[in-house]
Amino acid sequence: MTTFVVEIRYGSDRDLLERTRPAHREYSKSLSERGYLVAAGPFADDSGAMLVYDVADRAALDELLAEDPYTTEGVLAETTVREWSPVTGSWLG
Repeated sequence: MTTFVVEIRYGSDRDLLERTRPAHREYSKSLSERGYLVAAGPFADDSGAMLVYDVADRAALDELLAEDPYTTEGVLAETTVREWSPVTGSWLG
């Protein structure tokens, strides 16, 4: 498995964000239940969010990101993806 940190930045349409947020959170919950989404949450200023994924490879991540309601509904202004090699953390076992 490969770990990725994804930073998303919301676009300026706050109404669209609020309408889409419940679907995004349901989608995120399903990814967490399947073991793909390790951690996620919005920044304190609600400008975007940070998500940590554990997936087979970048192609698998891209598929998950493409199906996210935030992507399909055009909520995001920017998405930054970085492969990450965590060495310490309570979830690493």
